[in-house]
Amino acid sequence: MTVTPEIAFSGRDVSFGLSGLTPWRKVTITISGPDGVPSPWITDDDVNLVDSSGVKSTSATLYPTESGQLEWKRYGINDEAGTWTVDLDLDGSAAGIEYTMNELQLGGEEPITIGVQMTRHTGSGPTTYYSSSVPLALMVDLQQQLNTTALLMEDRTGATVAQLPDLYLMANREIMEQVASATGVDLGFEDGYYKGFGARPGIYMRTDFLTTEAERLLTHEYVHMVSDELANGRDLAAWLTEGLSRYYEYDVSLSGSRADATKLRVYRAADAARDAAQAGGLFSLNTLDDQSDWNARTDQNEISLQYNQSYMAIRFLNETYGPLSGVSVVEDIGRGLTLSQAIESVTGLTLAVFETQFVRWLEGWEDSSRLTVSDYLSGLDLLLADKDALLQQRSQDISVPMTAGESSISRLALVRSAEDLVTGLQHISPPEDALDLHQEAAEYFNLIVEWLNLEFQHAETRDDTYRVRANQMIPEVDAREALLQRGVSNRKFVLNLGD
Repeated sequence: MTVTPEIAFSGRDVSFGLSGLTPWRKVTITISGPDGVPSPWITDDDVNLVDSSGVKSTSATLYPTESGQLEWKRYGINDEAGTWTVDLDLDGSAAGIEYTMNELQLGGEEPITIGVQMTRHTGSGPTTYYSSSVPLALMVDLQQQLNTTALLMEDRTGATVAQLPDLYLMANREIMEQVASATGVDLGFEDGYYKGFGARPGIYMRTDFLTTEAERLLTHEYVHMVSDELANGRDLAAWLTEGLSRYYEYDVSLSGSRADATKLRVYRAADAARDAAQAGGLFSLNTLDDQSDWNARTDQNEISLQYNQSYMAIRFLNETYGPLSGVSVVEDIGRGLTLSQAIESVTGLTLAVFETQFVRWLEGWEDSSRLTVSDYLSGLDLLLADKDALLQQRSQDISVPMTAGESSISRLALVRSAEDLVTGLQHISPPEDALDLHQEAAEYFNLIVEWLNLEFQHAETRDDTYRVRANQMIPEVDAREALLQRGVSNRKFVLNLGD
C-alpha cells in the first residue's frame, strides 16, 4: 500500500493506493485511530458516511479498477498524531496496514494565557493563537486559507484590508467559551466571530469541524471584518452583514478543490429559504436588523432561517442589480447613508418595495443549472428502471426450464432490451455537470449488452466457453452497477433533489 505524503501530519489529508488487486472485487476499508477505535468515514462532499439507520459509518466499500488498482483519501482535519490502522476486507480475506500521523514541528512559538493556556505563533502568516488539541498543520493551513480568502475577496470585490487579522483557534466549544469570556465577548450560538473592538481584536473560531466547514467559517468571519471596514465602523443591519458573509463564504469555497462540499450546503440553504417564503414563514427584514437579537435566538430552526433568508436576500440583490450591489450598500452606509437610503441608492427602490420584490423572487426561485441536471437524471432513472426490469426478467428466465430453442429466444430478447438501453441513453443529452455520470452509464449499459450477448451465444451454440466468459464478467457488472447507482444518488444528494 502506498501512503501519500510519505510523512503525514496530524490535521491533514492522507491518500492511499493499492495495486495487484482482483479487478472489480469489492474491498471494505476501515480506518482506526491510535486508540484502536474505528473512525467515521468522511466523503469527498465533506459529510460523514452513514448506514441505512443514519448512524455514522466507519467502513466504506470500494472497487478496484480493471487494472486492479484502488485509490482513496482520508480527510484528516481532526486526525491526531500517532499510529493509525487501515483494515482491509478483500472479498473475505483480511489484511491490516499501519501508517503514522506526525505532529508538525514549528518555531516562533510562546505560551500565553487567554482564559485557557494557548500558544502564540508568529511567522510569515498572520499572528495566530491556538489551544491544545489544535493540530499545528491545521493551524498553518488555516493561516494559508486566510491569505487565500483575502486575495479572492480583493479579486471579487476590490476590497482590501491594511493587515490580516490575528487568528484565534480553539479546539472545541468549551475552550472557545472560556476564551470569549476572557476577552469580553458574550458568546451565543456562534462557532466563530470577528472581534473588532477592545483588547485582542481578531477572528475567533472553533476547529472541530470537517475541512470545508472550517474553511467556510474562517471566510465568513473575514468577510465580517471587510464589511466593518467598508462601513467605516458604522452599524450594519444583521441581515446585511450576515448575508454578505454567508454569500462570500459560499462563493469563495465554490472556487476550491471540493466545490460539491459547498454546493450541497448552498442548495439546502436556498431551498429552505424558498420553502419558508412559500409557506409565509420568513422573518420581516426589520426583525433581522439588530445583531443582538440575531445572536440571542436559541431555536435552531430560527437560527438556520435567519442565515438562509439573509443569504438569499444578498443573492437577490447581487443577481438582480449587479454582483457588487451588496458591497455597494455597505459602502454607502459607510459614507453616512441609512440602510433605507443605501438600498434606494443601489436599487432605486424603497426598502419596503425591495423586500416585497425579494420575497416574490424567492417564492419562485429555482436554479436553472440544477433543473437541467434534474431533467437528465429523470431520464436516466427511467433507463435504470428498465435495466432493473431486464435483469429481473433474466433471473426469471434462468429459473424456468426451457428447451434449447426457447432459451436462445429468451436470451436474444434480453440482448435486444439491453441494446435499447444503449440507444435510450444516446437520446438523452447530459449537461456538463453530469458528463462523468453519463460516461459511467454508457460503459455500464454497453457492458450489459456484451455480457448478455455471451449468454445468448452459449444458449445458441452450447459452447461452454461463452458461459465461462459471461460468468467472469459478473463481478464487473455488479461493481459498475453499484458505482453508477452511487453516482446517481450522490448527484441527487449534492443538488438536494431527493430520491
